[in-house]
Amino acid sequence: MGLIPLALLLMVFVLPPSAEYEHSTNRKILPILKHLDSSRYAVGFDAGSRVHVFCFDHGLALLPVGNGTAVEFFALVKPGLSAYADDPQAAAESLVPLLEEAERAVPQAWRPETPVRVGATAGLRSSEGNKSEKILQAVRDLLRDRSTLKSEADGVSILKGSQEGSFMWMAINYLVGNLGKKYSDTVGIVDLGGGSVQMAYTISQENAANAPQKPDGQDPYVKELTLKGNEYYLYVHSYLYCGLLAARDEILKVSKDSGNPCILVGYEVLADRVGNFKRMNVELQTFKLCKVGSK
Repeated sequence: MGLIPLALLLMVFVLPPSAEYEHSTNRKILPILKHLDSSRYAVGFDAGSRVHVFCFDHGLALLPVGNGTAVEFFALVKPGLSAYADDPQAAAESLVPLLEEAERAVPQAWRPETPVRVGATAGLRSSEGNKSEKILQAVRDLLRDRSTLKSEADGVSILKGSQEGSFMWMAINYLVGNLGKKYSDTVGIVDLGGGSVQMAYTISQENAANAPQKPDGQDPYVKELTLKGNEYYLYVHSYLYCGLLAARDEILKVSKDSGNPCILVGYEVLADRVGNFKRMNVELQTFKLCKVGSK
């Protein structure tokens, strides 16, 4: 299940389109538009790159996609957008196969009313200069010019680490049926990604009021959300460069003179801080000594 794309698409239905995700205490659950049928499709891209297609009923319950039995259509391509840092057009073109698959999964009559969202994460957040914005603009142009789905310029963006954590928390609690319950009945999440780790859980209003403040311009530790009539105080923090692949990067840097027993002999990689591996100019070892965690 694509949790962040699912949450991105839920936001289309539960928050006003013009609302900023940060700090509103006046959010309301929006009813599905009355002119729509009892179901509605939505398409979300995790710019890793993966696409997810969901179908919701009027109560935001998941329905089977198309004529199948699965509640999610999923497809992926490799590499992700961040691999095309110097070629924005190639980055956008890499999504074309996924876009075509997604459009085929949505009934033709529904496509003009089907929202599409693209959320990039740690890979693009760490790109230098304005490279990430050039890639995002190329993706916006692609959706505008070549897609039959309903796209908007602000529907293509880089998610902040805190948004990743918030969306993951929202998706998990939606799936287990906890949204709308008191805060102590919700579940917290720890999301171990490739480039970063997100942590999110709800706290009491009293604890939220006493939470430490971050400097201006930085995401606060606590976000206020109103979902299904309940107000939540969500502690959320993202630890950039602490993801699984980024951590492996740091291990390779430390062990480069002695080799690494968990990587095949002759396998060359160049690791960056967000976990993209290409080559490394050291000879690495075999798996024979790689017994960490084994019995």
